[in-house]
Amino acid sequence: MSKPIVIEVAGKAVAVAAPAGDQVRFVAVKYDVWDLDGQFYGSVAEAERAAARHLAGEGAFAAPVEFAAAG
Repeated sequence: MSKPIVIEVAGKAVAVAAPAGDQVRFVAVKYDVWDLDGQFYGSVAEAERAAARHLAGEGAFAAPVEFAAAG
């Protein structure tokens, strides 16, 4: 891979896979995947799967109702 490739999850661009030797570096462009920023993966497909897993798991960490209603 010689140039960055956009990583999309559910049709939404969330990051870029930047070439880094024989790996790709995850460069987050959306806050939703910020925790993955700077991680290295063996392929673009692996980085895409990591982003999808991360986003799928975020629902489990949503703020409790009492915190969401406070304000």
